[in-house]
Amino acid sequence: MKILTYLKSHAVLSGGIAVVALSGMIIAGRVAQREAAPETNNSNIKKVTLVSVDNFRDDLSRVSADGIVESVSQVDLKSQISAPLSIVNVSIGDTVYAGQTIAALQNADIRAQLDQARAGLQLAEGQYAGSGISLESAKKSALETLRSGYLAADEIINVQLGSFLFEGASGGPSLSSLISIDERELRESIRTHYIASRDTFATWRSITDGLTTASDDVKIISAIEFSQKELQDIAVLLDEVSRALTIDSVKDFSSTYSIISSWQQMVTAARSSVNTTAKALTSAETALSGAQVAYESPAEAQISSARAIVKNLEAQLAKTVITSPITGKIAALPLRSGELAQPGQLIATVVGGGGLLVKAYASPEDLPRIKAGAKTLIQGSILATVISVAPSVNQTNKKIEVKISVSNPDASGLVIGQSVSISIQSTVQTAATGKSNNYVLPIQNVKIVPGAAFVFSLDTDSRIVKNPITIGKIQGDFVEVTDGIASGMMIVTPVYELEEGEMVKIQQ
Repeated sequence: MKILTYLKSHAVLSGGIAVVALSGMIIAGRVAQREAAPETNNSNIKKVTLVSVDNFRDDLSRVSADGIVESVSQVDLKSQISAPLSIVNVSIGDTVYAGQTIAALQNADIRAQLDQARAGLQLAEGQYAGSGISLESAKKSALETLRSGYLAADEIINVQLGSFLFEGASGGPSLSSLISIDERELRESIRTHYIASRDTFATWRSITDGLTTASDDVKIISAIEFSQKELQDIAVLLDEVSRALTIDSVKDFSSTYSIISSWQQMVTAARSSVNTTAKALTSAETALSGAQVAYESPAEAQISSARAIVKNLEAQLAKTVITSPITGKIAALPLRSGELAQPGQLIATVVGGGGLLVKAYASPEDLPRIKAGAKTLIQGSILATVISVAPSVNQTNKKIEVKISVSNPDASGLVIGQSVSISIQSTVQTAATGKSNNYVLPIQNVKIVPGAAFVFSLDTDSRIVKNPITIGKIQGDFVEVTDGIASGMMIVTPVYELEEGEMVKIQQ
């Protein structure tokens, strides 16, 4: 009761005390909120990666380089001519298939020239065909004549003459047995010519059967000349047989008159066949030679020229149509419709599947130190492997191209087109080999302040622990650490904007 009475009598003082008490409570609440915030607001916790310092031992002698992230199946489609871009059929991120048209350059003038050239070719071919001159038809006719000549000669030698010269038909006498003793030389000459002609048939057939309309005309003419010679030899043989079938050469001519008469008729028909075939071969040779001359005439030259123009314009037209050689997604379209494309300028980039690789360029002096299969670190922590090393210097940048496969592309966080730093394990040891406490760390793993340097590790609560180190030379994106870390130590990367005692989250 006394307290109430006191408060009533001192109302002003009581109000002031109440205000002070309320302000104190508000301030205390805000302080408590600030102290609790790092514990409760997980959205502000930084994500880091833990890497082993053993990856950076100096006795591994690493080669440093810079590179660009690419897809394993990436293609850059560039313009081969200078022309405005008339149409773009896709957008970035679209899926395209092998052979699909991505874009086209203006080509109306080329199409008009191509249509005109095709019309000119068609006209020239029509005029040539209308002239009645055809090398192919002349070859075909010559081949038919050759085969007919061979068959005619085969019939004469192996069927007609063979039936009565030395073996009598149906048990009758042979011509050789009827020739008188005084004509012994004639009989031997007939035998010699007959055997020689008969023995050439295998070669003759091989020559004729080996020819087609696609054969060189010189070979066909050579076969015609061979056939003509053989027919001449057969004609000589027939002349000798005809002389043997006379009253003076055949003994007992009167008693064998009917047989001799039939043989004479047969020889006469054979000589007529030989003469006809020889003339046909001569005509075929003349026609083939004339067709060859016509083929090489100005008319044919005009056709060849027209065909060359058509092919050239078709090739130019193909250069204006940009198609994808692979199935993938559009990653870059630097030009828009209407913009001028210069030769060598990028029109589109298509990225296929198969993972990521990094195309890096190392100093020429490092070529002996880099081998396929070498372990590699990208950005100081992403594991990768060298898959190929160029055997010579790139003429553009005077460096060695090295292709590196990313071990786990999905978890790497790398983006196609990103510039990255590369550290490749060398195959050649350096003077630093054996220095067990020397390490070469990416500079993003080291906190450097005036007069001191640190690497960060984590305690059991995932809070940053600062570890003092001694650094040596700084070379590009790497810094030498001569003291302060030991084998097996796990350090945080990257260290930017991290402070001692700060809670972080480990990124897998």
